[in-house]
Amino acid sequence: MGSSHCCLRSQLLSCDLTPHTKNPCGACSKCYHSVSRSFWLWAANLPKRPPVLGIWVTPSVAPGVLLRSLQQAAFWGDIALDEEDLKLFQIDRTIDLTKSLDGNTRHTTGGQGEQVGEPSQNTTATNRSSKKVKKDGGQNATLSRGLEEENYKDLPPTDTGSSPRIRRATTSRAERIWPGGVIPYVIGGNFTGSQRAIFRQAMRHWEKYTCVTFVERTDEESFIVFTYRTCGCCSYVGRRGGGPQAISIGKNCDKFGIVAHELGHVVGFWHEHTRPDRDQHVTIIRENIQQGQEYNFLKMEAGEVNSLGETYDFDSIMHYARNTFSRGVFLDTILPRRDDNGVRPTIGQRIRLSQGDIAQARKLYKCPACGETLQDTTGNFSAPGFPNGYPSYSHCVWRISVTPGEKIILNFTSMDLFKSRLCWYDYVEVRDGYWRKAPLLGRFCGDKVPEPLISTDSRLWIEFRSSSNILGKGFFVVYEAICGGEIHKDAGQIQSPNYPDDYRPSKECVWKITVSEGFHVGLTFQAFEIERHDSCAYDYLEIRDGPTENSPLVGHFCGYEKPEDIKSSSNKVWMKFASDGSINKAGFAANFFKEVDECSRPDNGGCEQRCVNTLGSYMCACEPGYELTADKKSCEAACGGFITTLNGTITSPGWPKEYPTNKNCVWQVVAPAQYRISLQFEVFELEGNDVCKYDYVEVRSGLASDSKLHGKFCGLEKPEVITSYNNNLRLEFKSDNAVSKRGFKVHFFSGMWLFPLGRKALGTGCIRKKNIKNSKGASVHARKLPKDHPPISNLRL
Repeated sequence: MGSSHCCLRSQLLSCDLTPHTKNPCGACSKCYHSVSRSFWLWAANLPKRPPVLGIWVTPSVAPGVLLRSLQQAAFWGDIALDEEDLKLFQIDRTIDLTKSLDGNTRHTTGGQGEQVGEPSQNTTATNRSSKKVKKDGGQNATLSRGLEEENYKDLPPTDTGSSPRIRRATTSRAERIWPGGVIPYVIGGNFTGSQRAIFRQAMRHWEKYTCVTFVERTDEESFIVFTYRTCGCCSYVGRRGGGPQAISIGKNCDKFGIVAHELGHVVGFWHEHTRPDRDQHVTIIRENIQQGQEYNFLKMEAGEVNSLGETYDFDSIMHYARNTFSRGVFLDTILPRRDDNGVRPTIGQRIRLSQGDIAQARKLYKCPACGETLQDTTGNFSAPGFPNGYPSYSHCVWRISVTPGEKIILNFTSMDLFKSRLCWYDYVEVRDGYWRKAPLLGRFCGDKVPEPLISTDSRLWIEFRSSSNILGKGFFVVYEAICGGEIHKDAGQIQSPNYPDDYRPSKECVWKITVSEGFHVGLTFQAFEIERHDSCAYDYLEIRDGPTENSPLVGHFCGYEKPEDIKSSSNKVWMKFASDGSINKAGFAANFFKEVDECSRPDNGGCEQRCVNTLGSYMCACEPGYELTADKKSCEAACGGFITTLNGTITSPGWPKEYPTNKNCVWQVVAPAQYRISLQFEVFELEGNDVCKYDYVEVRSGLASDSKLHGKFCGLEKPEVITSYNNNLRLEFKSDNAVSKRGFKVHFFSGMWLFPLGRKALGTGCIRKKNIKNSKGASVHARKLPKDHPPISNLRL
């Protein structure tokens, strides 16, 4: 039997996120096909890499920090794998395919409602290819495993496919765990304010229920980058290490549940249905799986993944839905087994972390059994057992996290801990930041109530330990988030209270921002949504250029349009946010920083000609007639262009000096219809000989590079006058990397031709008869004609 295949494109990352129509795959590249335990896994062109089981394999991305962040070698569903991951897979055998898969495949997190069987607006992963392949050069074999499963009701546990052997699962590898549970992040500049808010909401969700902490990256070597790659929604599992790693949130992926799912991979989670014991809980219905997506339903073997003693979790945010990668929206690919009450559990939710997700993450990061993350604007907590006494050898951690731009006031209302020198045995420690290495605000024991503590930022870390046998009542703490205040930092973030959720009514916050002396304050807005009013009478943000409410007004802002970037005239800015008692909106998020005028430096910012200062940066520019080179700092003579004037002069770049090497210039001259364009060279001095192999000028009638050629010129001999065949003319100059000469200077002029041109519009012949009459007796002034033009007697006017 014959077979028809589409292949993976040589650059799988070029797949888009729009629904795919009937697919022509374009030119096929040679693909490699590997098989293990009857499961087929697909790989693209990898001349220097072995074919790898199970996964889409893609070429490396171009250099650059953010590009390297997703320099994956392969994908397994929405999981990005690097070379180190691929080494964990072993190959049983390799099959050479003459035809291969369709590369129009996107990644899905497998949640409910994310995709249907047939392409639609909600589809997030499709593959239209047929999977009949030649096996070891013999007869055609089809991916038919699972076709015998005609009864899906409650099949006995069977092996429905295992992954290639992995030495260790990611969550079992210590190097893939984020140290201290701290995950630095950067949000790329291509996301809207509402998308950024969703990302922060998802991160806060993980923080609230686990001891993982997401912090904006400063100088950390390893960090995640929220970006948009052509894989759609995808991420690495755990900490990749050695630099940035991408979490791609593509089109239709910017939903809270999907982002929370991808963050689950970042934390260190595989998909729940890949657990070794999954066949005891779900049945994989393979004939309902889209062809080419079978690898997404592989499972790991015992010892390859550490479930940390947690039972199979149908409710996990990391579990696929019943119809993920289904041929049809009403066809199941994963069927949960019935529980004791005969009910099939729901799978594939993308709403919130399940209790199993929370328990597993807390075990993975060894979260203390006592304590929690507090995110409300007010709250309280106490030592375990308070006021009846805390147990020996207790360890608790509370993390308070409020809106950036707010500060935290911490008040101990009761204190009774065993007292020792330096509070060595039992103590409560308060740190000004997000983790145990943050600056220490105080270490307390005994029965003296500490003075109120105020954070310098929006996070506090409170840790309680007891190791003595003499136990006290414990302690009780209340806290409150306060907005506004004086900020003495060179960079930071200001957000409205409770952002990214709606700000609260009847709120007033005043910030006084001061950066280092000699600098200005730069202010940029990532999001802005404040109740609209023509005069901003209800809710508003007021900004003043100086330290007080009487400083010059920069603006009174409300509505939904982000204010323009702001630069102060000094190193101080005054900001006030106010809300009334009624309508509340999402508020605002802004970054502030010390603004440096790079152009004031003695070296002019490194720019050869002009330096243009911008907010937070600067750029080099060139004088008229020059353009920036590849280094974006140096200037060189500009060349080429689109010309519509009737006459003028074109010169080689750098004229009258020698033209630069490695230069390619194209001038396109366009005249009105029925006009012709003539070139007359005044100076011509190029490197070259008769074949014009090195530097040359090429002239064509027309604008395209393959238009009718007039000639290719070089050397020292001036070309004769050249006249176009129509109203378009293309002049191209090219120099190599060696010898430079003076170049050329050529004049062009346009005029209306009354006679059809012959085969060759070259020459200097002209008509001597002056008063030619047309059919109406009017005089017509003739123009120059080529030497080989037909006789005048043959022309009809």
